Amino acid sequence: MKNNKFILGMGFLLAIMVYSCTGEKPKMEVPNFTVDKVIPVNLPDTGIPGFKFPEDSTVINTWVKNNDMTKIYQHGWGIWAGLTTPTDQSVGGSNLLVFETWLTPKEIINGIKNEPVKRSNRANLMMPHQFIHAAQKSGEKPDNTVSESVSYSPAAAKYALDNKIFMFTTLAGYQNKGMTQIPDFPSDAVTIKPVFKLIKKRKLDANGLYAMTSWHGPTHELIGYPENKWGSCVYVDINNNGKGNGSQDMQCSAPTPETTYNVTDFINYTLNDEDVYYYNKQFGENAVAGDIAILVGMHVTSREVLRWTWQTFWWTPDPANPPSPSSAAIAATRPLSFLKGAASHYAMSVAYSMVNPDQPYTGGQSVGDTVIGFNPYLEAQFDSTVFVGSNSFVVKNGTKIPTYVGVRTNCMSCHAYAAFDQNNLSYSTYSGDAYVSLTDPIFTGKVKVDFAWSVAFNVDTTGMAAFIANNKTQ
Repeated sequence: MKNNKFILGMGFLLAIMVYSCTGEKPKMEVPNFTVDKVIPVNLPDTGIPGFKFPEDSTVINTWVKNNDMTKIYQHGWGIWAGLTTPTDQSVGGSNLLVFETWLTPKEIINGIKNEPVKRSNRANLMMPHQFIHAAQKSGEKPDNTVSESVSYSPAAAKYALDNKIFMFTTLAGYQNKGMTQIPDFPSDAVTIKPVFKLIKKRKLDANGLYAMTSWHGPTHELIGYPENKWGSCVYVDINNNGKGNGSQDMQCSAPTPETTYNVTDFINYTLNDEDVYYYNKQFGENAVAGDIAILVGMHVTSREVLRWTWQTFWWTPDPANPPSPSSAAIAATRPLSFLKGAASHYAMSVAYSMVNPDQPYTGGQSVGDTVIGFNPYLEAQFDSTVFVGSNSFVVKNGTKIPTYVGVRTNCMSCHAYAAFDQNNLSYSTYSGDAYVSLTDPIFTGKVKVDFAWSVAFNVDTTGMAAFIANNKTQ
């Protein structure tokens, strides 16, 4: 059965590859779904004392320079509080949080093509692109136990629309002009990558429980650390009779009241017919309406500074004492009066610099302390094959510390490599924690996409063939 799922998943990837090579989108019959009008909502003023968005870049850079981690933690939590604020909008009677109203790259591309730009549902769930990248590098099957969506805040979406930034013709045009980077995103731009697991009701045990792999902390070995090696679980009760007290089942043996949590402890939603249609198309699985998607993690980045701010969140059984790469010190700065419901059950890790002390934009060195910031449900599984082509190390006191595995990654370092190359649309070089200069030789002949892998991975090839033919005749 697993092999069949893999074949179906790779079939989808093949369709994407055909699309990328020909510039023609395969025709697919899409059913008509009930449409709820959803209007994207800006990150709200949370009312949290001392929190401002967007914050002035000089203020954030001063925090980084002074290693003022308390201010950095508070800022990350302020963004999280804004993202998870309930709105007055709903889909199918289910209330939407702010981040759930935001446009996806696909929706923005529709707008660039002069098609209606609208949210009619929550974002469709897809396989995380970095899993596909990891599978291509290692030769192993992509992990299909988690799914993601990528969304842009209203400011980021407007920028993408105005600049037609997802179009091959736009990016290749920049490259042909010798430009080294795309125009900067605005300072109030936010992009997110929510990550979900699916509770399939027909697969619950007799007590209505779902066993979920839970993060207990990283390995110190230089190996990939996928979920099937964690060995720890919690149990999710869809009937909300759980009495979880922060404990985990460290052998994944059997549920107890202490290791059983409520589905309401998670940000979650119930799948409708449209959700199911796109989920099954992507994963080749038979999800049904009524199954429940639970949020297990989310990457969040904001363009308040040149190299963006980076914070990542994941669900944890004991949010006051989360494991590395979070900490009790990070948890202690949570603005609990402003985190609504399940939003307070998540841990956070931040990466506002690549190494510590911070290095300049160009001409720096990968020296000092490591700054580790990764999401267990996204990067932990990466082994050394994923980082071929990057210089993943930090030198501390003369000792070279290798960082070429997922549990030693840093969001800023990895996204610094994001670039476009019309001669190699599959270009993607990932980095572990390391210093990356904005003028690194790896960018020669490419167009940097402002740290946004979401741009490089969502290039629309409409008009590509004509563009290439036209440029050959000039």
